Amino acid sequence: MDESLRLRVGETGLYILAAAVADVSSCPPIRDSLRSLLGRRQQRLHWRDEDAPRRRKVVSLVAGADLVAVVVVGAPVDRRKQERARRICMERLMYELGEMSVARVLLESRTSSLNSKDLAMVEALRGSRIMPTGLYVGHASPLAEPMLWIADAVAGAVSAARDGQHEFVTDLRHLVMTIETTVR
Repeated sequence: MDESLRLRVGETGLYILAAAVADVSSCPPIRDSLRSLLGRRQQRLHWRDEDAPRRRKVVSLVAGADLVAVVVVGAPVDRRKQERARRICMERLMYELGEMSVARVLLESRTSSLNSKDLAMVEALRGSRIMPTGLYVGHASPLAEPMLWIADAVAGAVSAARDGQHEFVTDLRHLVMTIETTVR
């Protein structure tokens, strides 16, 4: 799972939380394909760092991969309440992943304190039975886990579509389920 946050002056803020869902056996070839897109001295793919032609390559690879993506778009987001938006989006996304019988979720690592907040949220969701108790949730660095690059790209494509750049998300429409939620 990875997120994209849009906070622009004069616009409603958006929090986009995306998950790439794949069978564990299909991950190694997907990782290899993603790594093959790295440029010299590039350690990871990151949507905001790529230009349009490179984004098209990433989207093309993702579109052909054996996976699905689930995206929760939360709005409106107040600049001072980003973590609240994350929790609301995470609640819905964890519910959806549980419904899909996902066994393992990796969140992109943030800071130690923010990772702890994520895990506290996960425990609260388990306690309220919003997500299955057996669903493993942990953190991983995008430098170590290329599957996180897919969630980043999908979140970026959904965000770009909000700016009228539909070309990326159009290519992914067959594998992306987008859920809109209100951030209260």
